Amino acid sequence: MNLENVEKQFNQCNKCGLCLATCPVCKELLLEKYTPRGKILLARYYCRGGLDLSARCRDIFAECLLCGACSATCPSGVDLTGVFVAMREELAANKGLHPKLKSAVESLIKNHNISDEDNAERGEWRDDIRNMPDHMYERDRAEVVYFVGCVASFFPMVQEIPRNLVQILDSAGEDFTILAGEEWCCGFPLIGAGAPDRMKELIDHNLEKVKALGAAKIVFSCPSCLRTWKEYYNTDLELFHSTEFIQNLIDKGNISLRNLSVKVTYHDPCDLGRNGRVYEAPRQILKSIPGLTLVELEKNRAQSVCCGGGGNLEMADPELSKKVAQRKIEEIRDTGAEIVVTSCQQCVRTIKGMVRRKKVAIDVIDITGLVKRAIAHG
Repeated sequence: MNLENVEKQFNQCNKCGLCLATCPVCKELLLEKYTPRGKILLARYYCRGGLDLSARCRDIFAECLLCGACSATCPSGVDLTGVFVAMREELAANKGLHPKLKSAVESLIKNHNISDEDNAERGEWRDDIRNMPDHMYERDRAEVVYFVGCVASFFPMVQEIPRNLVQILDSAGEDFTILAGEEWCCGFPLIGAGAPDRMKELIDHNLEKVKALGAAKIVFSCPSCLRTWKEYYNTDLELFHSTEFIQNLIDKGNISLRNLSVKVTYHDPCDLGRNGRVYEAPRQILKSIPGLTLVELEKNRAQSVCCGGGGNLEMADPELSKKVAQRKIEEIRDTGAEIVVTSCQQCVRTIKGMVRRKKVAIDVIDITGLVKRAIAHG
């Protein structure tokens, strides 16, 4: 969104304040300047020449999960999230990258991942797979590419997600491959950092590698990777979240699921649910598991509350991120469920991290883990 379009958004805002009630950051910081309404007023003053950008202004716009709850609530249809992303871009151009995001951006440009690791190690999550096939899920040609993403590739807490998904796809007889070290970050962190202009090399590389395999479809276990491909990659490839793909496999009878007598609740990730409109696929998967009881969170689907891990907030303000996560844990506990299931590696990291710190007796699992557990011959 350019500044001209930002001006149009201002004219739609009627300052009603309904966005304040759904903003997780607002509930923690309790100051108008951190609310969606306060931020859009700051953006308005800047665009009309009444505000000079400052490092403090950069900090204010960094205190946002970019979760989209405010935009979903706005009765006037203001794209608040789009305004905040545009302001981050403007601030980065005029004041430089946020200091707490700079190292991650530099690592991404240098190493093609957010973890400051050698990108050749992107496929090391396979090391713990028993009975690994000789091809190690890397093929020269394939119908489907599984795009793993940086977080699930490099963070041990969630490396189980790609291990589960490749085994699910394998058991269903899918013709698929991974890119391993040839996969580069999708570029999503650059959008949140206000530097989308630095994405082109990543986009061109990833598209080239996928097309060289002759693939027609890409599966993502990361909702933010999927969103980035849909919004920035301009491709005719078919793009699926893992929940959509797995649901199709279940519907076609390619996966059989055994009884699991468990009570679960489901957390809608922001980029999959509210920002991606994928609500039913994960729920249909859960309902396909015999014996499973699904109890909905009080705030679900479009009203889902962010886990605290969005918008680069974990890097910009880790303490605020933890406070948002703590509120999420309280909502989960109120359901009485034994397990909270989600469909995003960042949500798993954030919620599981808080569960461990607070010693809460709740199992946190990505939906691929539950499916792997329920596969009849698994």
